[in-house]
Amino acid sequence: MKISKNKMMIAVIIVLCAIAAILVSVLFINKNRNNDDKFTPTLDSDAGDIQDNNNSGGQQGQAIRIPGYPSITIAADKENVTMNLYNPEGNPCYFTFEIVLSDTNETIYKSDMVEPGKAITNVKLKYGLAAGEHNAVIKISTASLTDGKAMNGANVETVLVAK
Repeated sequence: MKISKNKMMIAVIIVLCAIAAILVSVLFINKNRNNDDKFTPTLDSDAGDIQDNNNSGGQQGQAIRIPGYPSITIAADKENVTMNLYNPEGNPCYFTFEIVLSDTNETIYKSDMVEPGKAITNVKLKYGLAAGEHNAVIKISTASLTDGKAMNGANVETVLVAK
């Protein structure tokens, strides 16, 4: 049985269309799966409820509220110290805290994400600080609660007073 060129071309076109349809549907399904992925933040397990109610409040969608830290007193020569790094309640974002010594530009602490209304009070520094005053910057990075995209952050100058 002999197959004509026209019938052969039609068969090849049908096979190619079927392959193209399969590829398009696979790509479409994978694209929709990726769009369905929800943002899952890595929350800091040391963050607890805020103890300081003077800085809570606000409404979702308002400007980001950044706390001030003029000075923070910590135990000298200790890696495990107490401080109050908090994300004010009502902020539309997660906070990540990074403490950087001003004179060396060295990071001595970095948190995971902290939810609004939560605070980190037990901090493990890279190493204990000698007694005295140490200029530092608390770098606060923010990420949207809904999709994790970066928002406005802040660099807050502080003095770590080791006693």
